[in-house]
Amino acid sequence: MLSDLIKLLDERATEAGFTSPENGVLTFIDDPHWPGPPPTTQLKYWSTTFASVLLVRVDGATAEEAWIETKHAEAFLDAGLLRLEKKGSVVDGYLVLALAQSNEELKQFINDVEKDTRFVRKHVVYKDADGWQRCQRITPLGLAGPYEQADYSQFVPENEEMAGLLASLSTSKGKELARNHGKKWDLNE
Repeated sequence: MLSDLIKLLDERATEAGFTSPENGVLTFIDDPHWPGPPPTTQLKYWSTTFASVLLVRVDGATAEEAWIETKHAEAFLDAGLLRLEKKGSVVDGYLVLALAQSNEELKQFINDVEKDTRFVRKHVVYKDADGWQRCQRITPLGLAGPYEQADYSQFVPENEEMAGLLASLSTSKGKELARNHGKKWDLNE
């Protein structure tokens, strides 16, 4: 049942710091990038200052039908992202496609659509006898909550290792710095 999926993803989204609008979906009107109403397949929308996640139902029984529905939802989410980015920040988009059914043809669709990162990143979930599958693969919903993030120590100029790392940062190129950092400094001890 879709309500189980929404509840599961809502818990994960909340833990990762995402919120939903009061009505739970993405809505906007009079937009040049999306002149029509929101897709009727939209199930839930979550956002933060850095990312937006749109969950949609995909009813298509064939890969061709599923691609049509995906492109429609992708264009809608992209229009929403463009509205957010007009305010000056970059926002990553994630489209979660909840398949209404699973069959052999749609298995190839899953592989193909998740490789397609045009406009937004796409994740596919489907239900089988064991419940909703692939939910753990939805990248931004696996982020640790603020209480789970590491507490980093502040820079102490008297600490020779920290000062050395900072000096290296100012003079090294990326690969060289990464190699040196891995060999010389472990500030997590």
